[in-house]
Amino acid sequence: MTVGSRTSCVRHSCWGTYVRIGLIGLFLLLLPGTAAGEAADPGTNIDLTELSLEELMSVEVTSVSKKKQKLSESAAAIFVITQEDLRRSGVTSIPEALRMVPGIQVARGSKNQWNISARGFNERFSNKLLVLIDGRTVYNPLFAGVTWETQDTILEDIERIEVIRGPGGALWGVNAVNGVINIITKKAQDTQGLLVSGVAGNEEGIVSMRQGGSHGSNLHYRIFSKYFNRGTSYNAMGAHDDTRMFRSGFRSDWTPATQDRVMIQGEIYTGDGGQQSTVATTTTFPFGFTTGNEDVKMSGGHFLSRWEHTWDSESDMALQFFYDRYERFEDSSKATIDTFDVDFQHRFKFLSNQELLWGLEYRYWIDHLQNTSSTSAFPDSRSFSLLSGFLQNEFTLIPDTLLFTLGTKLSHNDFTGFEYQPSGRFLWKPLTGHTIWGAVARAVRIPSRLEDNSLLRFAPNATTPFPTVVRGNQQFKSEDLLAFEVGYRLNTFERFTLDITGFYNQYDHVRGTQIISLLPPTGTLANNLKVDTIGVEVANNLQLQDWWVLRGAYTYINMSVEGPINSSLNTTGGNTPHHQGSLRSLMTLPFHLEFDSWIRASDNLPATNIAGYVELDLRLGWKPIPGLALSLVGQNLLDNHHPEAVPSKFLATQPTEVQRSFYGKITWSY
Repeated sequence: MTVGSRTSCVRHSCWGTYVRIGLIGLFLLLLPGTAAGEAADPGTNIDLTELSLEELMSVEVTSVSKKKQKLSESAAAIFVITQEDLRRSGVTSIPEALRMVPGIQVARGSKNQWNISARGFNERFSNKLLVLIDGRTVYNPLFAGVTWETQDTILEDIERIEVIRGPGGALWGVNAVNGVINIITKKAQDTQGLLVSGVAGNEEGIVSMRQGGSHGSNLHYRIFSKYFNRGTSYNAMGAHDDTRMFRSGFRSDWTPATQDRVMIQGEIYTGDGGQQSTVATTTTFPFGFTTGNEDVKMSGGHFLSRWEHTWDSESDMALQFFYDRYERFEDSSKATIDTFDVDFQHRFKFLSNQELLWGLEYRYWIDHLQNTSSTSAFPDSRSFSLLSGFLQNEFTLIPDTLLFTLGTKLSHNDFTGFEYQPSGRFLWKPLTGHTIWGAVARAVRIPSRLEDNSLLRFAPNATTPFPTVVRGNQQFKSEDLLAFEVGYRLNTFERFTLDITGFYNQYDHVRGTQIISLLPPTGTLANNLKVDTIGVEVANNLQLQDWWVLRGAYTYINMSVEGPINSSLNTTGGNTPHHQGSLRSLMTLPFHLEFDSWIRASDNLPATNIAGYVELDLRLGWKPIPGLALSLVGQNLLDNHHPEAVPSKFLATQPTEVQRSFYGKITWSY
């Protein structure tokens, strides 16, 4: 391998004072607002945003209690990204969209690497966040995290993204420690006809096509394909992180009877992502290492089916099965994983004021690993199983005023055996438009394959100036969390909503390292860290005019880490900013125009040399005729380039920086 010779002549510049934030905000609030105010009149036909603030709080969500309920009546810290949010934010990927959510930390390490976590512990493979797409988990049991570079779909086909901050283990099981992200796509009957979308810009090109149809009135379907090509980011010595991905799939929804619904979907994808990596070339100390460019091969697919039956408004059931195939080949690791999962749940009324929800799940997966000089796992192929069941009882003490929810998840896995995850929640509505909720819950993260029995060889780096070996630990325990949450929602005003959550988390048996040999320098993974976190998350909406909405978010988090002095002690909490916030402005102007802006700010990362940043995205949209939408988008406009994340120590890859970008988008549907 050879190191790429490509360089960038973009000169780095940064904003040195937060006074500019106020000036930019003043510009966004006053300049476009004045023009719109002068043009608007009662007789103007203005295309308003799809949902009013009242409708936003009444959006039905399913991730909190695995049943439909209004967002305003959910006893959890939940945030919903709607299809309208996706369209008007100007994002071109799911990770970018998650920047809207308070309590979620998002940092881009390269064009194909994302650090995404909830309530701290942010790193390349954030192991305490469970992510699902249409109820199918995409948590990777090999790396313990989500490979975001392979999670994608046509954004126009996403109905909403439900994001729960806080433990969800009582319903969703192991690894739902700090949060659950549930990406829900549209039903096939809502995507009829043809849609063609294209994006072209200085950093990426995207083409999406979808065709929806029906057979009679009970069977609807869609087929789709998507391809994207993203260019390189910035690195002073030249970056190699350009990425290409193609995916194609289908979904069908069948209603054979009024009480039954059957959904079937499938997808395949293939692509490659560039990276510059440092890998071992020998297996004896002091080892040999080489650094060069490579294109990581990524491919896979899934098949999912779900049958839902409803007896009445208070009783229903769902049976789901999915198969998932994951393939990844790079110089440091080569792996395939096949996963099979079957899940059943049943909800029914119990007595006059209680509702019971119970379910069972069995998951089986098998991996095949090809050992390299950098990474070895023993044995190189192994199968695992996870059996779990849950029971939740929701009982109403005072109708429409006070309710309690108690539940627990019991499971057995091949790493740590039996695990339990209880949860208790309450929701109190003392006055109309005011909601107070609280929760106490326990959640666990089970070990991954590489944490259990492996051998990893690392090159010298900034924190460890000599080559090291890290061994897995077959006695590795589950990390566990005891979480306390309290929240308040205000929804009594027609044009203003407020959502505040406070939390205090106590983690035990958190992953660290300990030295077992000095020659060669060797460490092993150990459950030797304790972490306490405390934080506040705020989300609010303000409708200044019928055509103008502001949406804000703010997060504060402080992490206290205790344990032996080693690199894990410094990095466990050091990759999470103490403060971050955003303000979005959505203006629906005359003549079918839209002007949207988004200011984002993030504090510095305490354990690295990455400074805080402020960025601005702008979008101008136009719908000249029905079915045709045009938009121009500028992203990260306040700086030529800025770093957001450090690379993973496990996969020692080249850090790159996020650049200023522009693109145009056209969408045609009929």
